[in-house]
Amino acid sequence: MCELSLDIGRQLGVLLDRSGAVQFVIAGTSNEIVIPPLFRFRLIPGRLRGLRLIHTHTQGESLTQDDLTDLALLRLDSVSVLHYDERGIPQDMETAYILPPDADDMFGYFEEKDPYRQESDYKEFITALENEISSKTKALYRTKEKDTAILLGTYKSKRDADEYMAELKELAESAGMDVIDTFKQIRDKLHPKYVMGPGKLKDIVIRALQTGADYIVFDNPLSPAQSRAVSDYTELKSLDRTQLILDIFARRAATNEGKIRVELAQLKYILPRLATRDDSLSRLTGGIGGRGPGETKLEIDRRRINDRIAFLTKKLKKIEKNREVQRGRRNRSGLPVVSIIGYTNAGKSTLLNNLTSSEVYADNLMFATLDTSSKRIRFPEERDVIITDTVGFIRDLPENLQGAFKSTLEELHESDMLVHVVDISNPRFMNHIRSVEQILGELELSDMQTVLVLNKIDLLKDDEQAVLRGEEPSEPDDRADSRLEQLAAFRETYPDAVYISALNRKSFRELLEKIRYYLFREGKETDIPVESYYK
Repeated sequence: MCELSLDIGRQLGVLLDRSGAVQFVIAGTSNEIVIPPLFRFRLIPGRLRGLRLIHTHTQGESLTQDDLTDLALLRLDSVSVLHYDERGIPQDMETAYILPPDADDMFGYFEEKDPYRQESDYKEFITALENEISSKTKALYRTKEKDTAILLGTYKSKRDADEYMAELKELAESAGMDVIDTFKQIRDKLHPKYVMGPGKLKDIVIRALQTGADYIVFDNPLSPAQSRAVSDYTELKSLDRTQLILDIFARRAATNEGKIRVELAQLKYILPRLATRDDSLSRLTGGIGGRGPGETKLEIDRRRINDRIAFLTKKLKKIEKNREVQRGRRNRSGLPVVSIIGYTNAGKSTLLNNLTSSEVYADNLMFATLDTSSKRIRFPEERDVIITDTVGFIRDLPENLQGAFKSTLEELHESDMLVHVVDISNPRFMNHIRSVEQILGELELSDMQTVLVLNKIDLLKDDEQAVLRGEEPSEPDDRADSRLEQLAAFRETYPDAVYISALNRKSFRELLEKIRYYLFREGKETDIPVESYYK
């Protein structure tokens, strides 16, 4: 290798498996070699690749950062560089390997540099190292039986970064993931290929591989081209925010309609991202009636997905017709309809349960409930009202998911009034309000009678509750952007807002009286006890 490298002036390398067999021979340029795709050697989280790279350097330089990057990204057993003299005779060999995740450094180095006297049993060493890496990775990050993930995103400002990353973490936890770490990058424009800078992405991928993370999750939506570029960059499973929400929807969908809408959204997301590897010689059709060029696997997958989309679309049309019939019957009954809307995980289902003494599934998770639920509540003087719980909204709702909200949106247009529930304990509650109001504007529902309800008031501190009541806090906070000033500004902007705890029926009086007034146009101030609404 050294003689040939000297003769042609190029770096040469070989990839050896643990039995010493040569799997690849690589000829590079004078400055670098490019390792070919290693699809045949599947990478298992927490383990090494089972391949060792030995290559030459034409300028006599030591192990470079590119060498160490290849070692980390590809999870090679080790990387060695050979140095030779002016006659092409090997003089020394430097070897680096990956250390276990709890080590102070990421790489270790062999002390033996004489290429003719490598006395250590390499196979025994690398097997023991891999077992140590695997055991320590499991000990550190497998205490729970969940998938682990590293979250990353690119933002224009630090404020957006903190807010959006916190929401992404909630989404990941709702999808059943353990979040190991988060990475944020502030830049004016997204990187056209990798969303974030390749240097930053490299550090994240190395961190993910070192810790045995199962996924890297992007907060930014990935285009089909970006998805392919990231997949080519690392063999780790990568998701974007849209895929994460789709997965949550798939977990939560309970009705037949909900499952169909989620599957339809998933297929529409997958279709432009279909890709194949090494299919130039693959032809799946043949024989009588199938001779000739045939179809590639990619073409068949696309055709099958398009057929499935058409089939599901027809089924949805039938379901929508049945829904129109049901809605017509309800309209003929003359009962007023109140729809509960709001950002996801604001407490809408809990409010419905305690308003109507029902048992709709509710949990402290984003998108805990997806399907529309309608219950009846009896107001005094034998007046019934239908209360409808809707799926939660979220900022920048992916286009493919908007269909999954269609039944909810139809319900909103048929409502007599809206109850907009907000989690006041969430530091980002003002942004949640604006996101919901923006969606209502897009649906042409901004003019509908709406009651703004601030939920989870019981989770606020005493000073925060005092500010919302219009009182002076006992210990004023002088910070310019303090939480107390934010609440005071909110009270001035929304003086008619109602404050409740969805867990406490006694806090519902003002809300019930507002609903009663708007629906039946009776005086807001009444002496009717709250308990009379639940007979």
